[in-house]
Amino acid sequence: MVGANPRRAPFLPLSASLAGEGVLNAALAALAGHRSVGEALVLATGERFEVYAVVEDGVDAYDLILGVLGGAANAGAELAAHGYFAEGADAAAHLFAGVAGIDEFAAAGENVAAAWRDGVAPARAHGAFGGRLEALGDAMRALASRLAAAASAGSDDALGETVAELAGRVFDHLDRRQVLAVGDDGLVAAAVSALARAGVGRFSFIGEGAAALEGAPASPVVSAEALPVALGNADIVVAAAGVVPLLDKRTVKGVMRSRRGRAMLLVDVSADQAAIDGRAASIDDAFLYTRDDLVQLTCDAPWSQAGRAAQRAAAVAEAVRDFSYQLA
Repeated sequence: MVGANPRRAPFLPLSASLAGEGVLNAALAALAGHRSVGEALVLATGERFEVYAVVEDGVDAYDLILGVLGGAANAGAELAAHGYFAEGADAAAHLFAGVAGIDEFAAAGENVAAAWRDGVAPARAHGAFGGRLEALGDAMRALASRLAAAASAGSDDALGETVAELAGRVFDHLDRRQVLAVGDDGLVAAAVSALARAGVGRFSFIGEGAAALEGAPASPVVSAEALPVALGNADIVVAAAGVVPLLDKRTVKGVMRSRRGRAMLLVDVSADQAAIDGRAASIDDAFLYTRDDLVQLTCDAPWSQAGRAAQRAAAVAEAVRDFSYQLA
């Protein structure tokens, strides 16, 4: 892998000159026709310009590739002074870190995986795309899928932490509070787990399989028919739609009247159909938050960032290790 360093060069004009279709075609044609180059692909985004190539042992790939690029873009001196280089597993690690957004050149909104896909067709057209680069691309796509799955799971965990944060703002002494969890939704489970870690001492559940939610403390499961009683005893309600009828304003108002001024935190984690009537927010001492509210509150929260870089770095390390076996 050989790239032009955007932090050491006047990169935008250089990038524009390199990314032109004529320059790319000329560079790929020159690389594909070089006797020491077996395969080559150009990866270009607004933030980076890199060539991934399979080159004969003993050949100075850095000078070769930068020479080809410099000749195609009429920028040889600039490129020679501002390049970077990696080979073998280190080249794979550089690509994977870019896909994960944790390398030194990572930029907001950059999609390295998409840039790789865009580079495959022209490389094939010049006969420069072969088995080694195809294997590297397969490993990159597998990593991107793992990162997407981890991000989805991490999102629920972060939203669950926001529920616990809200509970801490509404109530003192969480160990004295009762939580009613309604539904088997993944976000219900994440909220229950976060509330348990925050010190909430008592839980009850409504929903088939609710007691088996991962991270849920051992607690009673009550029937949907017992909802009015369970609701009256709850200080914190985390509800998903579809398990019980909509908790309308009249129901919540009646419960709040019986609580004689004691606050209640209501969290509707439903993505589409509401579980709690939005008008309940107008009732005194009832604090209602929807899933959209949780997302907005979580966006810049420190707990949503905690551990994310470490998880991505671990996924990259695993992908590099797996791909290294193919290089051996």
